[in-house]
Amino acid sequence: MATTSPVIVFQTLDQPHQPPAPALEELKKQDGLVRAFYGVKMEDPQAGVLCTEWSSRDAAARGGAKVQTQVKVNETLGFDASPSASAAWERALMAPCTEVFTAFGAEDGFVGNVWRFVSALDVRPPEGYEGAAVGEGIQVGLDDDKEGEVVVRMVIGWVSREAHLEAKGKPGAIQDNIHELRTLRRAVELFHVPLKEI
Repeated sequence: MATTSPVIVFQTLDQPHQPPAPALEELKKQDGLVRAFYGVKMEDPQAGVLCTEWSSRDAAARGGAKVQTQVKVNETLGFDASPSASAAWERALMAPCTEVFTAFGAEDGFVGNVWRFVSALDVRPPEGYEGAAVGEGIQVGLDDDKEGEVVVRMVIGWVSREAHLEAKGKPGAIQDNIHELRTLRRAVELFHVPLKEI
């Protein structure tokens, strides 16, 4: 039986502009779509990020596959988002700038480490911090070389990319807890994106 937990899907597109209108219209017709966001990676202005929220894993799998028939998708990663964390995801994704941190090959204990990091930010929020959420990866079209390994994604909302860079350079919750993110995983990826609801 399919889980009823919401699912957040991130798809990286090989284009800086949002999908064409017909593709967006087709996306919005899909059953289970809650909302969609689009933005361009600040670190790579030729890469777009389509972020969609779905009501279930089944809906996410169908919707993610449909997108790939409409536009060229370089990577698709889906993450379980518990209903209780819905508000946290919303704050992070609707912030002026979203920091997207992904850990590949996460080992036992890593998810707990990430939650401790987020809790530390919530207790002692850096200037410009707007909230964070964490999701564990699920199969909705993961790249072949990532199949079978645990993928964890943390999204953090900031007022700007500069606010994040300044915060991590100062004493505070980030510097005191960054060790939580440096072990029990194979590799990491980090980028910033200003997402807009579409």
